Amino acid sequence: MKVLGAHLRALRAETGLSGAALAQGPGVGQPTVSKVENGRMVPSSDVLERLARAFLLDEAATREVRELSA
Repeated sequence: MKVLGAHLRALRAETGLSGAALAQGPGVGQPTVSKVENGRMVPSSDVLERLARAFLLDEAATREVRELSA
């Protein structure tokens, strides 16, 4: 969980988004984004897909995020 969270936090930092701004795009609550980034929550596959779309990840990067959540 912590590796996934750190990866998502790094992606968010690369895009220059705040946690709240990231949450607004895909319709994921900011507390959920925070919990995932801090390794306190395993996101559902739906939440992961929405976050991947918000980051505009290609298929390879999306697959990597999915594998980190397994």
